[in-house]
Amino acid sequence: MTLVKLGFLMVLSGLAPFGLGVLLARSSGYALKTPVLILGTTAIAALTLAGLASRALYAPGEGRWPLPAEGPCKSWRLLAYISLALAGAVGVLLQTVWCTGDLTIPLGVLGILGGYFSFAPPLAWQRRGLGEAFGSLCFGLGAVFAGYYLQSSNLVTEILVLGVPLTLAAFNFFFMLGFPPAGQKSWSRPFGLAERLGPVGAALLYTVINILTVVCLVFCLLFPASRLWPHHLLWSLILLALVGQEMVKRRAYYHEARLRQLCWLSLALWWGMNLVFALILGVRL
Repeated sequence: MTLVKLGFLMVLSGLAPFGLGVLLARSSGYALKTPVLILGTTAIAALTLAGLASRALYAPGEGRWPLPAEGPCKSWRLLAYISLALAGAVGVLLQTVWCTGDLTIPLGVLGILGGYFSFAPPLAWQRRGLGEAFGSLCFGLGAVFAGYYLQSSNLVTEILVLGVPLTLAAFNFFFMLGFPPAGQKSWSRPFGLAERLGPVGAALLYTVINILTVVCLVFCLLFPASRLWPHHLLWSLILLALVGQEMVKRRAYYHEARLRQLCWLSLALWWGMNLVFALILGVRL
């Protein structure tokens, strides 16, 4: 996969939960603020590219899906700095000119912590075993919260209903990306929480997170704001989570090919949540 395609997919992945937050605001009765939507989309894209540049600079060959070795370090560093500067400028505009609320800048800071500083020193969360937590917040609850808050300047509990399962699914995906290759105890350099826990401990944590994910999906299924036909699609997401759990039960983490399948399954679960939640919110408009 080329870096252009990877960058596009990452930006799209960052915008998906952000778009859910915007849809939630619209379905809650708030008028769409088009300039805020454009600026917010720009900020999310910039923060995502900053995270990609940070990965290319400080951990290009690490993880289950290493980045292709393309482009000099100076180019990646320039992309990271431009992206961070753009995101910062957009955040200031949103809070001062468009009056999107006092939490606008803190949301941007969370994006920087979970994106750029996941790999960049001095924080380098990924090597400390915290990268999965920060990254999953940025591709889950944090992004949904940002999409809703920038449009409404308010909070609603349904942000948690959508954001928490997305965060859990994103965590397991990032967690599996950091899982050492089958038959090896570690990567060439420290990379991720799974390496620290070891195969058995990592499988246990994956199981706990997966169970919490299923609980959240069951909650969405049993206690909707109003029962609509897309709610039945939640069963398919629960089935995906159960398939992943069965693979872990059968010790898929001892086989490289099945580890990769588990990564794809975790990614499919996360994207499936985005699509099903978008359908539910779209029907409510």
